[in-house]
Amino acid sequence: MNDIASDASQESRMGVYAASRLTARLPGLILREQRGGDTGLNAHLEVVEEYPKMGKVVGLQVRADGEDGVERTARGYVCRGEMAHVAYWLQHSLPVIVMVYEQGRDRLAWEAVSPDTIEISGQHWELLVPYDQLYGAESIARIADLSCYSPYLARLALDRPWMQLIEMGRGILLEMDEWLNQPSARGSLRLSVLGEGGERESVYEWPFQTNPDMPHVFRLASLFPWASIAVDAPFYRERLGADLASDALAPWSVEAGEIARFRLRLSLNELGRSFLTTEQFLRRGEFPLMETSGGFGPEYEKGLKFQLYKKQ
Repeated sequence: MNDIASDASQESRMGVYAASRLTARLPGLILREQRGGDTGLNAHLEVVEEYPKMGKVVGLQVRADGEDGVERTARGYVCRGEMAHVAYWLQHSLPVIVMVYEQGRDRLAWEAVSPDTIEISGQHWELLVPYDQLYGAESIARIADLSCYSPYLARLALDRPWMQLIEMGRGILLEMDEWLNQPSARGSLRLSVLGEGGERESVYEWPFQTNPDMPHVFRLASLFPWASIAVDAPFYRERLGADLASDALAPWSVEAGEIARFRLRLSLNELGRSFLTTEQFLRRGEFPLMETSGGFGPEYEKGLKFQLYKKQ
């Protein structure tokens, strides 16, 4: 499936940038651009509740009024596309909304994707994004109320690409800087995907919110519930020698007693491995093959049906 809003589309990229910029002005919202991957979504929006509650995550497809597949009409923008795209959205574990960036007025209109808002015509679909349904503070409550069967499962689905990279043997490096004496509800860390030689192939910012009085290191378990987190041992040995305990989760440097710098590695824990197995079954019906070390008994295995099955 080709992503509807290709990275090559300048208009669509402008829409994503505008959505990120406008979201930064809104309290309780975090926008994360979806880089790469064939998903049909180019960003995710998190509606953040007061810690420790779980935030609501929504999938975004951001378009612009100057690109193909977006038409101005009397009531709003009509977005069109192939059936494969809307089928993916309607079956997604996250609620999905489509935004259209109106460049002349620097604003975004939006509409939720649902069987009630999508019109099917042959092998194509249409979605009307009303001019008067603008993205702003007044729309936060409506977006937060979009149906989602489990915010916890949706969170794992959102992080699935990271888990798959680790499962394929790729390294994921987590770097975090924290001001030790300045309580803040907002934080940010960096995730880097490492190549076979340990070089950084891509770097992503990961913003988050927490209790202002909570050290960021205690927030990591809820940010990455699917991961075991440990220090980057070779890097720490190079910097600290034998001064670090094997099970410590400490910074490799504290500059001027103010800035703690962490360099950590992610690996899959039991939840992450179980989710990937479950997700394969839920999406594609793939299930583990039955294994038995003792066989099924000689009388059973002599049966014609069993013998024919073994020959397949």
